[in-house]
Amino acid sequence: MHKRVLVTGGAKGIGKGIVQKYLKNNCRVAVLDNDEEHLSILAAECSTYHNRILPIVCDLQNVKDIKEKAEKAYAYWEGIDILVNNAGLAVREPMIEIPLENWDQIMQVNLRANFILSQWIGKRMIQDQIPGCIVNISSKNGLAGSSYLAHYNASKGGINLLTQSLAVELAPCNIRVNAVAPGFIDTPLDKKLKKEDETLNLTDKTPMKRLGTVEEVADGVYFLSSDQATYITGTVLVIDGGHLANASEL
Repeated sequence: MHKRVLVTGGAKGIGKGIVQKYLKNNCRVAVLDNDEEHLSILAAECSTYHNRILPIVCDLQNVKDIKEKAEKAYAYWEGIDILVNNAGLAVREPMIEIPLENWDQIMQVNLRANFILSQWIGKRMIQDQIPGCIVNISSKNGLAGSSYLAHYNASKGGINLLTQSLAVELAPCNIRVNAVAPGFIDTPLDKKLKKEDETLNLTDKTPMKRLGTVEEVADGVYFLSSDQATYITGTVLVIDGGHLANASEL
């Protein structure tokens, strides 16, 4: 593919899988994450791609830091062809007990940072006439409600409509915008949610009766940003083993 890629939250979980997918396909990848330790681990694990990976510590709740680090990545690769807004937070808690600071933090990381980076990178793509691509990581929770995740669900629902809105506005500039909505995936985040509520059966209503893999989500992201998807924009690709299709099952 030989593209220049920027991935947020790429130090672990789905983001790490996305980074590895692009590296394996000859891309140059800048990784923005606030977890310096896991960024270092990622860099070590990807040492064979040392000249094609750029780890950058970034606080996605800090507007100034987001823009400075985006500028660093853009300048380093002399442009960005693909932006993957992957970073996200989730906390299970009853709606009536959600502290405002938790609501704000999740909205800042999951939705606001997504918009800031899409706006900044999108503007530079237009200025430099780059036929770019933005892929946002949403969730099945952005397409249907569930308990104890009101803030997370709202942020992901916002991502879906932001994706469609950006797709409409940026299409004349030859920039495609899509989203991927994973279901339950074998990641540290889903394991954390399971630990917080041991009664959760993450695959009980999933027809395929298993967790998805990080690689399966990364494949979807890669496809949407590839030359095989040049007429796809404004769509949300659900990767959930049929979970949402099974909504009416008892």
